[in-house]
Amino acid sequence: MSEPIKIYGAPLSQNVRKPLAVAAHLGISIESIPVGPHDPAVKAVNPCGRIPAMDDNGFTLGESNAIIVYLASKKPSDIYPEDAARRAEINSWLSWDAAHWTPAYQPIQFERLIKPMLGRGETDEAVVETAIKVFEREAAHLDAALAGREWLVGEGPTLADIAVGAGLTHAVMAKFPLEDYANIRAWYERLGALDCWKKTTPQLG
Repeated sequence: MSEPIKIYGAPLSQNVRKPLAVAAHLGISIESIPVGPHDPAVKAVNPCGRIPAMDDNGFTLGESNAIIVYLASKKPSDIYPEDAARRAEINSWLSWDAAHWTPAYQPIQFERLIKPMLGRGETDEAVVETAIKVFEREAAHLDAALAGREWLVGEGPTLADIAVGAGLTHAVMAKFPLEDYANIRAWYERLGALDCWKKTTPQLG
C-alpha cells in the first residue's frame, strides 16, 4: 500500500493552500509537512527550495499549479474535466494566476502583512501604491470575467477557482482594494463556502 502524498510547505502560504484544498476536495490522502522555504526537507524534494513541494512515493514536483494539475489527474472529476476545451480554459487561468495575478497582489501582501510579521521594517507605501495600480488592472479583468457567472470555467468550481482564489487568502489582513469588484467578492464567498476551503483556512496567530 502506498504512503500518503507528502505536501511540504507552511499552510499559511496561499500557494501551499492550493494543493491542500484540491486534495481535500478530491478526498486524496496527504501528509502535510509544515516547513518553510529552503528548509533542508524541502530542498531534498524541490532543489530550488520553494514551497509547496510534493513527494508522491518518490515522484517529486514543485510549483503549486503543476502540483494541483497532477493531483487532479489522479482522481478524475469535474474540478479538472476531461473535455479539452474546458481544460484549456482552466490552464489559461492557471497561467494567468502565475504570470499576472500573483505578481499583482504579492507586493501588497508582502508590504502590509509578511514584512511586519517577519519584523523586516515598516510598510513601504510607495511600493504599495505602485502595486495597487497593477492589482486593480488584473482585478478588473477577473471581475469582468466573473460577470454573470458563478465560477470561472463551467458550472462548478475547478482548479481555476482554487488557484486564483488562493491569492485572496490574506486579502482582508493585507487590505487588498476589492471594494469596487463586486463580482470577485461574491465569487470568493462562494469559494469560501466549499468544505475544502473551510478545511484549509490558514490560522494566523
